[in-house]
Amino acid sequence: VPRNSNVYNPMPHIIPEGENAAPLGVIGCTATEKVIIIMVGLPACGKTHIAKRICRYLNFFMDIPTQIFNVGDYRRQLCGAQMPASFFDPSNEEALRAREAACDAALADMIQYMRQD
Repeated sequence: VPRNSNVYNPMPHIIPEGENAAPLGVIGCTATEKVIIIMVGLPACGKTHIAKRICRYLNFFMDIPTQIFNVGDYRRQLCGAQMPASFFDPSNEEALRAREAACDAALADMIQYMRQD
């Protein structure tokens, strides 16, 4: 089969309606259930990249809506993009409150998203 044929072109799944319709039924849940995936790790180790890949897979192949809530994005919106290293020092009380505010904002948005529909 030539490499440029449709055999190698992935196509999105169309989830049929009705009982046991979702491919996720194989693992014990349905497309109407909601899942939270939390990525934790050192800076620049690929958390955002993996989260985007998971979202793209779930959206395209499984037809499951997804949303990313990146606490770093919330922090950059609240505090600015260029923060000194002292901002991340655990003994810096003011910065700790700012980081917690960013986390709380992301959590509030995530809870709102989960309550939709």
